[in-house]
Amino acid sequence: MSATVAAIAKKIAVYLAADKRTWKAAGTIVGIVIAIVLLPVMLLLSMGNQLTSAETQSIDYSAYVQNLSAQQQTQLSQVELDGTAIADALKKLGLQTQIVKAQMLYLTYFDNVSKGENFFAEYADCFKESDDKKLIDSLNQKYGLSIDYAEFMRSYAVISNVSIDENRFLNLDVKNNIDLARWAENAYETWWGYVPYTDGNVLSAEKYKALKEKYPDEITAECDRWQSRRAVDNYNLLRSYLWYDAENRTIAAEGYTETVQELYQSASVKGGMDTLLEEVGTAVISGDAIGIYVGDGNVVYAKSVADGVVQESISDGSWTAWFEIPWIQYGEESNFSNEIQFEEYDPAVKNNLDLVQWAIQAHENGWGYVYGTYGNVLTESLLQDRASVFGSQVTSYMDFIRANWMGKRTSDCVGLIKGYGWYDSAGGNIVVGSNGMKDVTANGMFEAATVKGMIDTIPEVPGLAVWHEGHIGIYIGNGEVIEAMNTLRGVTRTKLAGRSWTHWLQIPYISYVEEKENESTLKE
Repeated sequence: MSATVAAIAKKIAVYLAADKRTWKAAGTIVGIVIAIVLLPVMLLLSMGNQLTSAETQSIDYSAYVQNLSAQQQTQLSQVELDGTAIADALKKLGLQTQIVKAQMLYLTYFDNVSKGENFFAEYADCFKESDDKKLIDSLNQKYGLSIDYAEFMRSYAVISNVSIDENRFLNLDVKNNIDLARWAENAYETWWGYVPYTDGNVLSAEKYKALKEKYPDEITAECDRWQSRRAVDNYNLLRSYLWYDAENRTIAAEGYTETVQELYQSASVKGGMDTLLEEVGTAVISGDAIGIYVGDGNVVYAKSVADGVVQESISDGSWTAWFEIPWIQYGEESNFSNEIQFEEYDPAVKNNLDLVQWAIQAHENGWGYVYGTYGNVLTESLLQDRASVFGSQVTSYMDFIRANWMGKRTSDCVGLIKGYGWYDSAGGNIVVGSNGMKDVTANGMFEAATVKGMIDTIPEVPGLAVWHEGHIGIYIGNGEVIEAMNTLRGVTRTKLAGRSWTHWLQIPYISYVEEKENESTLKE
């Protein structure tokens, strides 16, 4: 990118932080921040445009990008590539919450920094430092920069407050306890305010004026401090998470009309505070006040106009009871993760050992079952497509699928195998028909196998397939199988014995690897 663009990046960051009147404009800019780190707006500024709320809200960015010069499009493409590289490097380190910060720093200050082959991995490693002041000092020293800590943090605070950084969350398509806790923590860490009748959106001047007119006794002068920032009232901290539409990046305050007490009464899992489970995303109540338990003895809640959203020790409050919120799913972190991350034995060769790791991951991450799928995240459009192709094998279970598998990765029995065969580890995509893996049925895979036998002769080779008429699973060793069993069960881990398997086979489209201490032998 040019020095001009880098300078504009710094200009916009400082501008947003310094001028409170432009904070509401950042709400529009935020989506761009996450995707391509402010570049379209910066390019507008670089060509002499003024940044105003009206202008940023009216820009058609897709059309704008199409009209960029070849040089500007090259800049845009490079920033996107660099931003993705930063995100990928931080994800590998488990530092997803640092992605936007790292992207902003990079775009604003790193234009003239030499970038070697391992630059992004080394850059990401810097963000293991949790103290922001020490982080900035370290970056300045390592890369010969002069980043002003206070200046950057002012601009970062604005962006953080008005944005919803989706890198923080596991699966925003499935309302779950892990992401509820992360939603609450994000609200606390990015300084959400408290204003009665607000819903988690940025509190614009227009919205604030309307609230003052409608609720003059409750919207007092003390509330003025939260204008142009995200704000909620107590109950709406929870409901803002339920209202959030990840696809459109909006919070639409519709539904969930029960009072706090009505919600508590409807909960099937609840108890007194002396029985509180160490389960994040559990709700706690005190009268009509509600908080979100985030672990380690802490609760996050919208406390008051004076305090905004706070995090406190649960023992410091007057909480009387806890409960699981009926509208969300509760489980372990792996149950809601759609990440495909496994240690590949040989990423260059589709092989039995990596198939086993693929299957184990699918089971541990709670993949569901939809006939005709092969490991992609289930969306409504994909469900409708599968229903149109496979009829009653899908349509008979539509309500169950929507309630249990929507937003998760799904496969059918042979799709669990084909998904591995089609998986591109470099790009993270599943490409149908790739890597020599044919699009066949369970029976078709069995018929194509040249190495197979009766089930009572199965050798101890992890990654063999086991089969009976119309169904197939993956033998993972030690007498265990992972299979996409059926719509109601999803991907399950079962015993080889007692499952009516009739045959075993070497999957014809992969190589079989014998793992040795210092070398491997590929058997074609």
